[in-house]
Amino acid sequence: MIQLIAGRQGAGKTKSLIDMANNLVKTNDGHIVYVDADQSQIFRLDYAIRLIQVAEYPLETSSEFFGFVCGILSQDYDINTVFIDGLLKNAKIDIAQIETLLDKVNDVAEKYSIHFIISMCCDENEVPEKYQSCLLH
Repeated sequence: MIQLIAGRQGAGKTKSLIDMANNLVKTNDGHIVYVDADQSQIFRLDYAIRLIQVAEYPLETSSEFFGFVCGILSQDYDINTVFIDGLLKNAKIDIAQIETLLDKVNDVAEKYSIHFIISMCCDENEVPEKYQSCLLH
């Protein structure tokens, strides 16, 4: 399953993601991963959450980013939740092309029973129609 948080810069998306991750870690029986551009949130995340910094890796395209996420999942079969903060920025993709990437992420989520919570810096009405029902308000 995927869930999306959309909003413009400064709308509180990162704070919402961090709060969700920190609350989930208290009851979750699997591993939680938080993917972000850098380590700026490291002291706000519970120590049990694995922070992965995209900036440390030479990713140039959305396909490379998707492969990167799949690589993370393949290394730890106990991961059941992945938070991705700033998908458009980290995947280096425009909102106009996001549906294809979300389709791939959704396929992986369903196949491996992984919950993805993803933030995107865009207006809610820019999220593809197909994924409007995945928006968290």
